[in-house]
Amino acid sequence: MARILICKMLNLYKIEIMETNKNLLLLIIVLFTITACTNKRNIVSENNTTIKTECITEKNTPSWATTYMGNLPCASCERIETWLTLNEDLSFRMIKIYHKNNQTKSDTLSGSFSWEQNNVRLNSTNSNAKSMLFSIEENAVRQLTIEGKKINGELASHYVLHKTGNAQIENKRWQIIEIFGEEVKGSPETHYLIFHSKDNRLEAKGNCNIMLRNYSITNQFRITINQGITTMMACPDNFESELIKVLDMADNISFTNETLSLNKARMAPLMRLKLIKE
Repeated sequence: MARILICKMLNLYKIEIMETNKNLLLLIIVLFTITACTNKRNIVSENNTTIKTECITEKNTPSWATTYMGNLPCASCERIETWLTLNEDLSFRMIKIYHKNNQTKSDTLSGSFSWEQNNVRLNSTNSNAKSMLFSIEENAVRQLTIEGKKINGELASHYVLHKTGNAQIENKRWQIIEIFGEEVKGSPETHYLIFHSKDNRLEAKGNCNIMLRNYSITNQFRITINQGITTMMACPDNFESELIKVLDMADNISFTNETLSLNKARMAPLMRLKLIKE
């Protein structure tokens, strides 16, 4: 009888130890969760409502670290085409292209930026350049006054730069299935497009040669594909010349989860593609 009581007491003691260890483990997890994310940024909408809070870690690329594009107002020209890239290491690069009478003049600024709540202040390495302040919004940044106030009035929307690129089509293999209304009989290895977002490089193949071109996507649907380089193998058909025409002509895209079209204005699609799931 005594032996049974001792065994029961030992079992209860083991349960208490297990519960204590379990509670201790939960406490450690909670503390780790709280302290692991010390670098946070709130993403806000246009009316300054917090949409989400991001935890920035080495393995979590923050959504603001990307390139933005828009046309800022200009007092002495038609518009200032502006490209702003914010990097994870708190450096930035801004390209301004001044448009006037079908002529352009460009200016490039680079430097570092600092956080001021949900705003970033750009400080150029050019000592003559004034610092600029932008607020981080959902898929966009908005230029503010030097005091951090929102610019209002009829031109308010023109001070917004929108995130470039399109995650739904980039870094995926798209097989070409139709060009200028004609069916394409190829394979994912011989007839395809891949939009590499890291360096804004389009990789295209039309039967035998691989073409590499720079591209930009703005407002999710507008696309610009620049001239590039290609391998020089002799191909058995003229498909490659048709592909080059499409890449030169395309100015917008349309897509679903599994299909992609390259278009010119509102014309019929120049080329249709399907997603290859890898």
